[in-house]
Amino acid sequence: MGHTAIVVSVTDRERFLAYRLDQLIDELGEVDGASGIDAEDFRAFSDIVAALYHYEFHGRARRINRLWDRLGTDPEVDQAFTSLLSGLLDGANYTAVTVAELDEALARESLIPLRLDVDLDDYDEMLIYRRNASVETVEVPTWRGLRRTERVITVDERVVVHTRVKQQAWFDEQGIDPEDRNLVPGHVSLKQFQNVPRADIEMLLPSTQVKFRRIDSLIVGVPAVASGVVVLATKLLPTLVLIGALVAAWLGLRDRPEPLDQTSLVVLFGGAVTVGGFTARQWNKLKNQKVAYLKTLSENLYFRTLADGPGVVNSLLATAEQQEVFEVLLAYRMLLASGEPMSARQLDAAVEAWIHDGSGQEVDFEVADAIAKLRRLGLVDGDRNLSPKPVPEALVLLDRRWDGLFRHRGGAGWHAMADADDGDANGEIGPLSSLRQVVDRFRGRLGGRRQERESA
Repeated sequence: MGHTAIVVSVTDRERFLAYRLDQLIDELGEVDGASGIDAEDFRAFSDIVAALYHYEFHGRARRINRLWDRLGTDPEVDQAFTSLLSGLLDGANYTAVTVAELDEALARESLIPLRLDVDLDDYDEMLIYRRNASVETVEVPTWRGLRRTERVITVDERVVVHTRVKQQAWFDEQGIDPEDRNLVPGHVSLKQFQNVPRADIEMLLPSTQVKFRRIDSLIVGVPAVASGVVVLATKLLPTLVLIGALVAAWLGLRDRPEPLDQTSLVVLFGGAVTVGGFTARQWNKLKNQKVAYLKTLSENLYFRTLADGPGVVNSLLATAEQQEVFEVLLAYRMLLASGEPMSARQLDAAVEAWIHDGSGQEVDFEVADAIAKLRRLGLVDGDRNLSPKPVPEALVLLDRRWDGLFRHRGGAGWHAMADADDGDANGEIGPLSSLRQVVDRFRGRLGGRRQERESA
């Protein structure tokens, strides 16, 4: 038997940076500070950082999509995919839903007028991540829409749910038919949703079932009992008298048995038809009520579903790529604006204060992760106190790193061209420009030969 894996969140503040790339570059380019850098230089720096991370995430996309195509074929593949997915969600600054949050959602009254029930033991693996929570005040209908009350709720802008259902053997051991819970043993699901009330997060799980609430039972049950009394008093009374007489005669409580003639048979048949019709009507009312509840659940899921399967992966890759770039740009620009070395704590405070002053967001900036990225790119010096490389020097370093991504390792001729081009003092000529020069020379030779043939 497997286990349900839900990662526990360690912070109440959001890590997600709610910016567009161009918006952030423009705002950071206007930051005042001792560095006095040019906005155009910073935009060029931002563009090449974004290009480097785009190349890196292109490789990650290929790896995770290959694993997705092989899910369910090998437990190691499933584990590798889950590991990559968790890292991707973390890089996209999603926050894991805790066990306590999920239990609270299951116990709390739903925002939609339904009672939802789900068994978490149905899953070998379950990851639920959310991001960008906000608090809203909504009006909730009560008393079948006759009254409305205000409720303050937490809404998550994005929620990702990844589940893997247990194998058929487990359901057989438990005596459960997975079809009754809308489940396929071993099935892997990955979905992304938008604007999900925190109290209704359990409705996103594949095995969620709709149950009748107490008020629903009363609404359906009381009219059924009243109708039953009316039917009993008006249509079934002759049938009940005849049945009572027949039973009394069979038990020997009457000396003279009740004759079972044609009239008696007609009365019994009429009573049976009445009971059958009444039962069928009440059963149809129950079914129609459940269908209405399922329709409500389906509509809520339909309007909140954003992507499924590979679509979720591609969306997360794009978000994670942007978040990584944002962290680099914010940390580097705050170091430049300081004009003096900064500790990790000072940098963290500076970035969070700048974000709060500009947008009002309370963000938990991942300063350690941002510093690690700056070190990997070679953009900072120092151990405890960090100093940024000047922008012109940073541009040269990043340009050489970009050229190195496409350096072909298989031919001596290419190395000769690359080495010759790498001698440029400004670092602006690399393998790609060398390749263009080769193509231009080749085209020139073809043109020269064409002219020689024409003149001959």
